[in-house]
Amino acid sequence: MSKLYGLSKLALLNTAGYAKCVIPLNKSASICAPNNTGKSSVINALQFPLINDLRLTEWDGHDLEETRKFYFSSDQSYILLEANLPHGDVVIGVAGLGKIAGYAHQFFCYPGKLDLNDFTQDKSIIKYTKLFNHLESKGKKAVELKAQELNALLIGGATQFDGDINLKMIPLNNVQDASIYKEIFRRILNLHKLGAQDVKRFMLRVFERHMSNSKVDFYEVWRRAFDKVNHSRRELAALESMQEPIAALEQMLDSESGIKGKLAAYAPKIDMALVEFADYQESQMSELEAQLEDIEQEKHDFEQKQQLYLQQSGDIARRQAQIEQWFIDYSALKTEFELTNHATLKTNLQLLKKEYEQLSFSINSAQGQSLHTLDYRINENNKQIKSLKLQLKNLEFNLFTRMREDLSLKEVEEISRILNPDILSFATTSQGEVDIHDEDAFGEFLANLSNSVKGGELKLPGATIKLKKLSPVQMQSGENKAQLKAQLESLQQSLVELKQQREVAANVVQKQQERDALYDELMALEATLKRFEQYQTMLQSVEAQSLLKDQLDAEREQVDSYLQDIQRNASSISDRRSIILSKQDLIKRQGDRLKQVKSERIDHTLDIVSEQQTPYPVEINLDFDNLADVIHQFNKDCHELRNLAVNVRNTYLHIYNAGITKFDNESDEFTKYQKLISAYHNIDNERDAVEKQARVALTEVAATIKGLREDLDRLRREMNSFNKGISQHRISNLQAFKINVIPRKMLVDSIDTIISTSDSYEKGDNLDLLSESPTDEKAVNAAKDHLIKLASEKAGLTLTDLFDIRFEVINRAGETEHFDKIDSAGSNGTRITIKLLCGMLFIRYLLSDQEQTLYRIPIYIDEAADIDPQNQKAIIETALSFGFVPIFASVKPQISCDYLVPIRSVKDGSQNWVDEKDWIEVEHSEAS
Repeated sequence: MSKLYGLSKLALLNTAGYAKCVIPLNKSASICAPNNTGKSSVINALQFPLINDLRLTEWDGHDLEETRKFYFSSDQSYILLEANLPHGDVVIGVAGLGKIAGYAHQFFCYPGKLDLNDFTQDKSIIKYTKLFNHLESKGKKAVELKAQELNALLIGGATQFDGDINLKMIPLNNVQDASIYKEIFRRILNLHKLGAQDVKRFMLRVFERHMSNSKVDFYEVWRRAFDKVNHSRRELAALESMQEPIAALEQMLDSESGIKGKLAAYAPKIDMALVEFADYQESQMSELEAQLEDIEQEKHDFEQKQQLYLQQSGDIARRQAQIEQWFIDYSALKTEFELTNHATLKTNLQLLKKEYEQLSFSINSAQGQSLHTLDYRINENNKQIKSLKLQLKNLEFNLFTRMREDLSLKEVEEISRILNPDILSFATTSQGEVDIHDEDAFGEFLANLSNSVKGGELKLPGATIKLKKLSPVQMQSGENKAQLKAQLESLQQSLVELKQQREVAANVVQKQQERDALYDELMALEATLKRFEQYQTMLQSVEAQSLLKDQLDAEREQVDSYLQDIQRNASSISDRRSIILSKQDLIKRQGDRLKQVKSERIDHTLDIVSEQQTPYPVEINLDFDNLADVIHQFNKDCHELRNLAVNVRNTYLHIYNAGITKFDNESDEFTKYQKLISAYHNIDNERDAVEKQARVALTEVAATIKGLREDLDRLRREMNSFNKGISQHRISNLQAFKINVIPRKMLVDSIDTIISTSDSYEKGDNLDLLSESPTDEKAVNAAKDHLIKLASEKAGLTLTDLFDIRFEVINRAGETEHFDKIDSAGSNGTRITIKLLCGMLFIRYLLSDQEQTLYRIPIYIDEAADIDPQNQKAIIETALSFGFVPIFASVKPQISCDYLVPIRSVKDGSQNWVDEKDWIEVEHSEAS
């Protein structure tokens, strides 16, 4: 066997749960470890460098964000591939950029073998930002690549790095097949998800360059082709049903032509008459206006005089009204005050005013004082009055004067501090309150008492009482009798006021109401006094006012006489003015009438000179008296013409809405109507044109779907060739394997019916697909309905709708089996074999014939322990013969492979580890 190139080794550093992982890719290998240990994570890592478009990758249900975080959680995470290529060894790497970069990754490569020591320093993985300098220090020049650049290098496309590095290991026939290659490669890394529909889709993608790839919305194709036919047929039916409206339309067009001729004859005559009337109106109005100005001047002079006398009459009437009002007022006052005395009114006013002021004073004084305070003041006032009366009564012979006989005034005042003030006023006469029956003993007592009360202190046995805060009693002598009486009167007056205040305070609201009533009486009395004074003034001028009244009556009579003379002279002027105004009004009404009917003219909006027109045969004569009526009739004819035009349009619109629309594209209305009428008169020719259209439409439909039918034939030829290529290789444990294209009979037969019927049309057969009672055309209509239904359900027909695929398997015993679904195949080994064959054969078909045998491509088989060893060996041999290297994954090692690669745990099971020294190479004997 010639030397094979391609991937030789895959390594993971600090990624996907692995501290380190190295597996072989140049020979079959069995990766073994317990379930959920990370076997699939290793193989899935190949998607990053080899597919390098995350939109085309698959991660067992995880989204891309989770996947990036899982593989590139730090900037010390690496996925590394070693490839042995015709130009030498090369390393392709994918480096994580860490959390700060959103778990993004970066591609790079460099020539040379993969040595993991190049990625470590001092037992630590080198960060990507320092990797290139580190590699350069070891003599390795790394190149940073974008995803599209790496993709181009892998398939041999042109890049800016062509002179520096060569990574070509996927030699596609056409670089445009890169996306389908990646999709199939992704599936053979996840074989358990590969189904019949995937195979069918891959088949179409692989062979699409040989197909038209058309998508036919059959309903739209049929509708578009037969729209015109159906439209024409509807128009034909409408033309047959609208014969009566079309005849009416023709009649209306004839009437329209006659009215246009009449209007064309009248219009210039009317225009000329209107100009002549304008000149006549102008001359007549000027002459009448001059006459009217003379009369207006005469009328103005009389009106000036009339205005003067009217003003005088108004002034006199105003003054007479004032005199009348004066006598009315005087009569009312005389009735009121004829028997009234001025002095009496004055006196009543003063008494009422005094009573009001006293009550107001009492209310004001009582406000703010409580009843308790007023009672206390009344009581104190009574005490003072009683004391003064006592002093006044005993002014000459009282205890005070008796004590003055034995003591000095000062001594008496000192003693008075301890006595009731009124006791000194008690009388010492024979009938008085003080009876002195021993003068000497009383004098001695007074002396002792005086000695005890000295210096403002009362000294008693065992006590001293300070009396300075007590006031001595000031007794009045006989000389103060008048003063005592004055004080007594003042106190008595104050007592009266206090009692009034007390009475008011006890019922403030009632007293305020009494005060308000007094105020109203006071105001009324003051107003009465003013009116009485006015009456006295008017009484003095009664005679003078009577004389003035008589004088005004005489003046009014004279002025009214002058006004009557003026009005008689003005009536003749008014009659002459009315005659002139009536003449003006007559001419103006004529002009207004003409102006009105002129404004109602719509002939300028009508087209009365173009198109068809019948000449008017009657001679036309106009005069000013009937001019307005003529124009009015002219306007009625114009409206009739316009209404006819509306009726013509409405009738045409009725015909148009019935389905006759093909003449509506004519730019000229008259031509449109004439063509419609012409079609009405030639209806047989219209029927022939519709039938011809139907034959052409079916031919167009057949031409459209013929591309799909040819694609199906082309695909079957390609698959026959494809299957022949398969038979040239040994196919695992099978004798033969085919992928058969099975046409969907009913759908394909419907297409063939349409195409064959179209061919018959082209040969000259006459079939009416649009007739209401089809006979031989039932098959065509059934085919049409079936295709429309399917196309509507699928939003258009494509090649994939025309066929199904079936897998044909001939086992070693020569037994043939057919499977519509891969997973319904017999044994697990057979299912795996079919899936592998489909994936490998399609990829091989995409590769260049000259180079497809030079490169090996890894494929992945999960749960390999479910395949018996004999089938495993057959699968390995088949894969190698097609240029693929199988990687098995299972819990237990599979000795059918060249290498056993166990996964072990480190750091207490937190990370996985696979080293090259862990690989176990299996030696296979010839016998085995």
